[in-house]
Amino acid sequence: MANLTKIFGTFYLVLFLSGCLSIGSGQLTNLISVPSGQTNIKHKLPNGFCLDISANSETAFQKTMVVTNCIAVSNRNKSYLSRRPVDTIVNIVFTKSRVPKDISQEKYLSLVSEKMEFKQLLVASSNKKIVYGEKRLRKNFFQLSFERISSSNRREFVRKYFFLVDNKLVVMTILSFQKPRKNTYIAFEGFIKKLI
Repeated sequence: MANLTKIFGTFYLVLFLSGCLSIGSGQLTNLISVPSGQTNIKHKLPNGFCLDISANSETAFQKTMVVTNCIAVSNRNKSYLSRRPVDTIVNIVFTKSRVPKDISQEKYLSLVSEKMEFKQLLVASSNKKIVYGEKRLRKNFFQLSFERISSSNRREFVRKYFFLVDNKLVVMTILSFQKPRKNTYIAFEGFIKKLI
C-alpha cells in the first residue's frame, strides 16, 4: 500500500508539471529520442510536428520534450524544417521512476483512471475554468480530455495520455488553441503505439 501511495504522489507531481508548457526558438527536428533501458531509440514524429530542441528540459526525476507545429521547406537543393503559426503544442514528460514489476500496465493505468479527478486539473490550472471533461481507459493508455477557458476568455482544448514506456510513466499533453482535428489525435495515438 505504501508503494501505491508513493507512486500516486509522484503521479500527481508529474501531472502538475506536465501542464507547464513552453516554446523555445531553437533548432527543430522531426525525430525524438526515447529512453529505453540503457539506450535511446529514435522515433519520427507525426507529420506537421517537430521537436523544439531549445525547449527541452531535464531534472533528476523527469525529462520533458516540447513538440510544436512545423513544415518542411525546400529552397533550391536544400530542405529544412521551419516553424509555422502555432495552433497545437505537445508536451511529453518521461518520468525516471519505475512502476513496480508486480503491477501490470493494465492494472496501473486502471488505478490511475480511478484516482484521477478533475479537481486535480483545477489545481494545476489555477486561473482557468474547466467547462467539459471526459476520462477514458484504453488498452494501451489512459486518456483524459477537457476543454477550459482562461481568465482572458481564451478557449483551450487539452488531451492528456498516460502510458508506460520501459515500465516508466509517460504523460503526453496535447494543447490546442482551436478545436483540434481528429486526425491530430489519431496521429499521436499511433505514435504512442510505436513508443510502447
